[in-house]
Amino acid sequence: MKESDTISVLVCVHSRDHEHDMLLQRALESLVRQSYASFETVVVLDECWEDTKGLVQSYASVLDIRIFEKPHKQGLAVAKNFGLQRCSGDWIAYLDADDQWMDCKLDVHRQWLIDHPEIDFCGTGAWDLIDGAIVPNCFSVTQYITHDEIVARLPQENVLCHGSMMIRRISLQSVGNYSTERSCLGREDWELWKRAVAAGFRFGKMPERIYVYSLGTSVPR
Repeated sequence: MKESDTISVLVCVHSRDHEHDMLLQRALESLVRQSYASFETVVVLDECWEDTKGLVQSYASVLDIRIFEKPHKQGLAVAKNFGLQRCSGDWIAYLDADDQWMDCKLDVHRQWLIDHPEIDFCGTGAWDLIDGAIVPNCFSVTQYITHDEIVARLPQENVLCHGSMMIRRISLQSVGNYSTERSCLGREDWELWKRAVAAGFRFGKMPERIYVYSLGTSVPR
């Protein structure tokens, strides 16, 4: 990453009710709190109920936010590809609609990528949020950090938390973004990593836990 590179944060949401809107609000609040604030937010409303759009629009005064609607849900990969086509940043950062970023996430992630300009796909350590308690996820902070460590394990296990990723947009475009094949349903990210490795792109992971993954709150996609 170069100092001058721009960042798009992609949020895809399928909200069916007030409860899911509150999770989305929590996610957007974590963007408002970012210590590094120079980014655009692209929100894809993937067949959401009537109140969700108004909630997202209420953040227009505090976030550089753009909203795009898909009236019919066709799967998470389709929604992400739809959103990627509308992102303008040199880098794509992700925030799942029921998850959160730590306040320093974008700041320290961006600086790490500036310090490691060879990296194209970069994840971070993560916390799990379970019944209101935040606990370390299943990977230690020393596991699967380098490109070689990640690549050696990927055939057996997805060792990267998708929501924590920042990815060079041109690299995503080069490998054709997310596969929409039914055989990839539920593992679209893992399949993408494998294609990117085969294409010669470089992976890395920050050991710091700066992403919060919410368990038990996902919706069928």
